[in-house]
Amino acid sequence: MKLRGPAFAAVSICLSMPAFSQQGDPAGVVELQPSAQLASAIEPEGIIHLDVTVTDKSGKPVTGLKAEEFNLLDNGRATKLVSFHAFDERTARPDPPTEVILVIDAVNLWPQQVSNAERAVEKFLRAHEGHLAQPMVIYRLSTSGLSGSMEPTLDGNRLANEVARGEPRIVWQQDARRIEASLPGDYARKRNAFSLTGLGSIAIEERRRPGQKLLFWIGPGWPVKSGGEYTFDEVVEFSTRLREAQIVLSSLPTWADAEHESLSQDFLTGLKNAKDGSPFDMALEVLAVESGGRVMERAIDLKGSIETCVANANHFYTLTFDPPRASVVDEYHDLKIKMANPDLIARTNSGYYDEPVFYDQPAPVTERVTVARLEQILSNAHERRDEEATQQLNALELTERMPSAKLTLWKARMPGSKSRAALVVLADKSGFLAPPAEATVFNPAPDVATQRQMLSRTVDYLKQAIPKLPDIFATRTTVRYEEPKQKDDETWKTAVGDQSLRQAETAKVTMVIRNGKEETDTSAKRGKHTSARERSLDTEGTFGPILAMVLFGASWPHSHLAWSRWEQGGNGVEAVFSYRVPQEMPLFEVGFCCLADPDGTIPFKRKSGYHGEIAIDPASGAILRIVVVADLEQKLPLEWSGVVVEYGPVDIGGKTYIYPTRSVALTRSRTVRILHEWNESFGI
Repeated sequence: MKLRGPAFAAVSICLSMPAFSQQGDPAGVVELQPSAQLASAIEPEGIIHLDVTVTDKSGKPVTGLKAEEFNLLDNGRATKLVSFHAFDERTARPDPPTEVILVIDAVNLWPQQVSNAERAVEKFLRAHEGHLAQPMVIYRLSTSGLSGSMEPTLDGNRLANEVARGEPRIVWQQDARRIEASLPGDYARKRNAFSLTGLGSIAIEERRRPGQKLLFWIGPGWPVKSGGEYTFDEVVEFSTRLREAQIVLSSLPTWADAEHESLSQDFLTGLKNAKDGSPFDMALEVLAVESGGRVMERAIDLKGSIETCVANANHFYTLTFDPPRASVVDEYHDLKIKMANPDLIARTNSGYYDEPVFYDQPAPVTERVTVARLEQILSNAHERRDEEATQQLNALELTERMPSAKLTLWKARMPGSKSRAALVVLADKSGFLAPPAEATVFNPAPDVATQRQMLSRTVDYLKQAIPKLPDIFATRTTVRYEEPKQKDDETWKTAVGDQSLRQAETAKVTMVIRNGKEETDTSAKRGKHTSARERSLDTEGTFGPILAMVLFGASWPHSHLAWSRWEQGGNGVEAVFSYRVPQEMPLFEVGFCCLADPDGTIPFKRKSGYHGEIAIDPASGAILRIVVVADLEQKLPLEWSGVVVEYGPVDIGGKTYIYPTRSVALTRSRTVRILHEWNESFGI
């Protein structure tokens, strides 16, 4: 987590005196004066993305439709659209434009048919002096492997030369020999395995690029009935990865094929469970229909058929929606789009597989306790075994904040290192809660004028006191806690298992505070080095910028700063204000490594609105405690993220200064797993 706030120089320029207005709360709501305009809002997108083609009964694309003309049914129930976009050639073109993929299937075509297909493709590519209307990729599948053009291009002549010379790059080759060696004496099974491995590999290659793709498989398809059995997981994988890659798969058969196996309409509906599975569930026609594509008539004029298919590539709609919470692994959902005009036909993915995710599975807590109740539980903790005390603490959750002084006292009662770590986790997770009743001072709320005076002192504190703090060296000790790694089996799909936090590593680093700015001596860091993909937390700005970030953010339109309560702190009574800063204020950034798409290496970053509390010394204006919690949408891969920083008096050279003494950063996010399928590695 990185907290980005303005520098001290900006604080003295941008912070203005708070203006107060009475808005509901008799104590007054503080609204700081705006210092700049709000940024534009970020348009939301749903988790499931659908590309939809709408045609009339003659097959002609229909454009210009509105969102209210689409009724999306998920398992027969109307579903709210999160976003809607309409694309055509004139008013709105997709960005990136629709990509066209041609796959020449040299595994399931006879050699002469392959030559004819390559000549037809080459002729299509060289038409119009080689200027293509859509970016295009060519793949060639053979028993030697899968080869393809380096990237989508509008240069048809370049692609035609690759087809003519047979010199596209190799996508995979070595594993193709392994496939052939593993299926001795059964050529139908080999053709089946090569074909599906090739299609899967293309899906993962294309999953790394955004935008819709129209994939045309030039060939009759692969043997199915004699091609072997498939697991339910394989069916789910193909359906999911083709959808994530935004591939609309269509078969473009060439010439008659006596070996082609007829397919019942029963297989053109999604497979709901393993017991109903059949080899035909992995037929080209089935995968095509499920992706929103078509099974075309056999092409006599292959060049003309390709031109017809590509002509309306940019005429489509995109819909996004959020799926319901799933109750079981690989829960199948049937999708249908009913148009307001019954004469129109909408074609899109026929379904998807929904999965339970982390927010469906709350941590198993046996007892929610107050701080007073926890003190009773810990009264005889020193008499227990370390493991026993640890298990008991892991099963508890506090309903109110544990004061830091009590944490220091109670750690000494723990029988061992594991129970001490569990107690710290319990305290840290409670740091974002309200204090226990005994820490709340039930004095009357100050009037607006008194609040103004207190916050005026805080503004002066940021402007004057912090920049005058002496240059110091400080040792920052960071203790990282994380959930235990789950076993490499099917249980990871349900996000269940041991969710308790364990101490993972401790690191120390020397920080230099010079001229009011933080500098970290990374060369002095001691402790375990985390890998690039390992989840970690990094907080910046605790010595000052985070303080300015909160007050500066609250000076923007629609931000609020309001009186909350009096609270008994470690060094006297504190005045506590609550605040909220909208998402459009680009000061607070949260993130983690890494997103699943496309390959588990891209960091997630998001500017977020935030809210929390500020506890100040009413006499000096010094900030003694600050809480920052990101306002995150539940569907994001990062579910929760926040930081608490406590400040206290520190004696330096016989003088007392206020410095950060303890901070907690807490995040809850999805776990990325790397799968290895179809000779590809990718993140989910």
